[in-house]
Amino acid sequence: MTAPHTLIQRAAWALLCLFVFSIPWEKSIQAPGVATLSHLFGILAFAAGAVVAIRRGSIRTPNLAMAFAALWVLWSALTYFWSLDRQATLTRAITLAELLAMLWLIWDACHTPLRQTQLMKFYVWGAVAASASTFLRYFQGRQTYYRRYTAPGFDPNDFGLILALSIPIALYLALRARGWQRWCYRAAVLTVISAVLLTASRTALIATFAAFAFALWTWREADLWQRISTALLLALLVSGMLHFAPTPSRNRLATISNEITRGTLHNRTLIWKAGLKVLKRHPAAGVGAAAYPEAVRPQLGIPGVPGHQYVAHNTFLSVLVEGGLVGFGLYALLLGTLALFVWNMRATERALWSVVAAVWLVGVSTLTWEHYKPGWLLMALMMTEWARSYWPAERPE
Repeated sequence: MTAPHTLIQRAAWALLCLFVFSIPWEKSIQAPGVATLSHLFGILAFAAGAVVAIRRGSIRTPNLAMAFAALWVLWSALTYFWSLDRQATLTRAITLAELLAMLWLIWDACHTPLRQTQLMKFYVWGAVAASASTFLRYFQGRQTYYRRYTAPGFDPNDFGLILALSIPIALYLALRARGWQRWCYRAAVLTVISAVLLTASRTALIATFAAFAFALWTWREADLWQRISTALLLALLVSGMLHFAPTPSRNRLATISNEITRGTLHNRTLIWKAGLKVLKRHPAAGVGAAAYPEAVRPQLGIPGVPGHQYVAHNTFLSVLVEGGLVGFGLYALLLGTLALFVWNMRATERALWSVVAAVWLVGVSTLTWEHYKPGWLLMALMMTEWARSYWPAERPE
């Protein structure tokens, strides 16, 4: 018979995998009392992981990046005392605490190559499931807005980046897999890039092109079929952008060059200027976590779309304005430590996580993502991959 503690460990791991699988479509299914079904999976996974740690009598020693993440979360919570919008800051502080718990959970549970790979697979297949939901809505004519399509509950730009982040991971899994499984991951990439085109997100499209840098980085390591399939996938992305995507999507994506060179990036530059003016009045401590919309309200007013706010549309500016130079410094130390982790990985894994980081950087340059699960999941996977690179002989399952 299987020992009870082994059953608990397996259940805890299964819940964590289910949680990771749900992240790409987390907003699509609501659960009574816990916001989303993904949120419920996260609560259950954390509870089970805590039970496993208690029964084991120890936890994995935190790393430096986790320490900086904890300090940044603590500072964000402290901004409640001088926040321009205390209710928003309180809500954000709770969200960040939950994300920190997720970071610890993955760090404590994911300590073998098999588990690392499993979590990556579940994220990729979660992105495929979310893409399938997007196709369904497209064929039903259920646009998110302005003839753009996503899985239910998502903003097209956020959703497009969530999908783009799965592409280098899928290409990596295809590189490492054998037999028919390699073609499954390549099919996953094709599915995801098709869904990205339906979002008509210009930021996500640029991020998707950036994702294919992994194929160039690992070109020598790849075999002939990996090279051919990757080239075909890239060609299909270009063809879809120019010919096969719906006309409204193609027309919107065609404005990328004009928006970058002569436009306002859909009014983002105006929002950024307003944020920089606020920063001059609150340089050290910031205006409070999640208080950016309230801080720029005197300058920008209220958006014409009901229920919308003027968020920063740039993660780094958001962190800087809301947390001041102190908060921004802690966040920079977190990202800098992760960059060092990636630098010290094995060559192929360094290529993967460098490209994933580049895709994330492209996306968050126009999105407010410091409190989004996908980014924190990827940080956790960077930490666990770094640890595996340094200590390949860690304890077995």
